[in-house]
Amino acid sequence: MMAAKGENLLEVAVEGGVNIEHACGGVCACSTCHVYIESGMDQLSEAVEAEEDRVEEAPGLQRNSRLSCQCVVKGDGPIVVRVPAWNRNAVKEVPH
Repeated sequence: MMAAKGENLLEVAVEGGVNIEHACGGVCACSTCHVYIESGMDQLSEAVEAEEDRVEEAPGLQRNSRLSCQCVVKGDGPIVVRVPAWNRNAVKEVPH
């Protein structure tokens, strides 16, 4: 998947058909869009305090944990992201 500078990883995932939960709509008010940055962390914006506070609430926290809604693409290099198995929402409710 290709991402443009300035896009966040949640936007890229959703546009690319990756079904990742994002209960708050991507405003850093929850931790449901938690991902692991496997490589390319230096290609992303740095985490701010609000994200660090929220990501601590996510299950399976690791050193490479980030909220995809807060990871803004800054560089040109490859970024490898893994969505935790518990965060792969197989069924989404369709709004009525």
